[in-house]
Amino acid sequence: MISTVGRVSTATPQMPIPFLTILPILPAFSAFSAFSAFSALSALSALSVLSVLSFLRLLPLLLLTVIVGASHAEGWGRPDAGPNSSPSRAIVQGELGSKLDRTLTPFVERIMGDHDAVSIVIGVTQGDDIIYARAFGFANAETRQPATLQSRYHMASVSKPFVAAAILKLQQQGRLHLDDPVIRHLPYFRLKNGDYRNVTIRQILTHTSGLPRNVPPDYPDRKDEGDQALETLVRSLRHQEMQFAPGEGYGYSNVGFNCLADVIAKASGMSFRDFMDTQILAAAGMRSSSFRAPESRPDEWATPHVLVLTTEVSEDYPYRRRYGGSAGLHASVLDMCRWGRITLQNGSFDGSTVLRPESHSQLLTPQAKTPWGQDIGLSWYLQEYEGRPTILHTGENHGFSTQMVLYPEEDVSIVVVANRDYSRTARLANATAEALFDLPIKPYKIPARIPFGRTMETRGFEAAKAEWRRLANDDRYTTSEWEMNVVGHSLIWAERFDEAKQVFQFNIERHPDSANVYDSYGDALLAEGDETAALEYFRKSLEVDPDFGDPKPKIEKILRSRVPNSGARQGR
Repeated sequence: MISTVGRVSTATPQMPIPFLTILPILPAFSAFSAFSAFSALSALSALSVLSVLSFLRLLPLLLLTVIVGASHAEGWGRPDAGPNSSPSRAIVQGELGSKLDRTLTPFVERIMGDHDAVSIVIGVTQGDDIIYARAFGFANAETRQPATLQSRYHMASVSKPFVAAAILKLQQQGRLHLDDPVIRHLPYFRLKNGDYRNVTIRQILTHTSGLPRNVPPDYPDRKDEGDQALETLVRSLRHQEMQFAPGEGYGYSNVGFNCLADVIAKASGMSFRDFMDTQILAAAGMRSSSFRAPESRPDEWATPHVLVLTTEVSEDYPYRRRYGGSAGLHASVLDMCRWGRITLQNGSFDGSTVLRPESHSQLLTPQAKTPWGQDIGLSWYLQEYEGRPTILHTGENHGFSTQMVLYPEEDVSIVVVANRDYSRTARLANATAEALFDLPIKPYKIPARIPFGRTMETRGFEAAKAEWRRLANDDRYTTSEWEMNVVGHSLIWAERFDEAKQVFQFNIERHPDSANVYDSYGDALLAEGDETAALEYFRKSLEVDPDFGDPKPKIEKILRSRVPNSGARQGR
């Protein structure tokens, strides 16, 4: 791991637009841009009769012609004229865009500094236009590669509405129906218990299927997975249990959407990612987006970062083909702004049609109730914020955080992406709405784990504990048991087990009546390989709260592993 030093600067770098950065966007030029490029090429053809000196005199004009053409590319709007701005970093259009720039921009810079964020990119549309878009920080904190509006981010669970659109497209084509049992398309789909045969596509799209949230933790982590990755995942579910009977509850399930990705592949006769790229993203005009990721990622792909004690560049990019349905999309903010407009305009925008109106409207039709009393459509959550109806989905995955919120009555879409977890994308999306609708921007509290981790990394654990106690008396910070637990589990992930145990022990001292703190200490011991000590702490957790469910399967797994030939008997 490569740790960033101190806080990451969020200032927009003062740098000209290199000529080569214009080349990738040439295919997207409008008619005006195409004419401008043609004019430039015509001028170049005359160089055969010019001297070298004449060419040098013409060169600035030719570059200006190309850049002006680029600034008129579809969807860019009118870039602002600030001294540190470029069309690749900022768009500010009209009175509303200017208002957002005055109020939201400094708020973003402040929240990034308080949270040691690496980059934030925000896009806001109203009607047909992008009224505000800004890229803050770095696509890669180590190389200091600036984030731009064209940078591709891993969209995590914001991928799910795209899967829902794909299902409806296949229904349009007569290849499946929302109320088909999954087993009709995947005959190998089965679980250990429950009426899995009655799980329908619609139930998965509304998280009412009863399928488990995630795949088993001991599922092999193959990186070279091939076209059979999704089917392999579905087949692995035969050892898993249903959470509840289909249609009789709510339980968020990534597993379900990965099953739907396999349904899409089998129903379409194409690989899942080919269908998504050609039938959904290309149809939407999202030219910088894909459901695949190259092994060697170009500079315009944002690098994941993780918060252990301080922010670190992650060596592991969170893309696995078997998780394509739940979190497979990579997109730029400009492309996501286009998706927002397509969603608000019932499946079509600017000559691009993803779904017919009667199909698309099903996405936003209430299908079920959530435990918090609001509605869910087909993958989209139908809620409200400050009295205004919203359509939203969030995403959080290793090294990335995303938020997409649409306000249908105001014809507004907001997308916020970040290349580090815990970057407050939800607060930023809400702050954007507050600024846009003339509401007071709500204050936020800073997780105490940010200064705690920095202190522990630079001055040691005893100084960090003193810092935590001091911050517990500061209303600007949150010092909950959960915050400390996150620090410990981040250290487990980084295989820094001794430090993780120190953190969990400190949490036990502060919250001795919590079952969770003992369970977490057991997690560190188990990850380190000490099953006997881990078992002691898992049992202690149940002594504190016999109804606490987390340690029970861990205890059972440890005990099974100690019974001779238990694996052989289990396999029969």
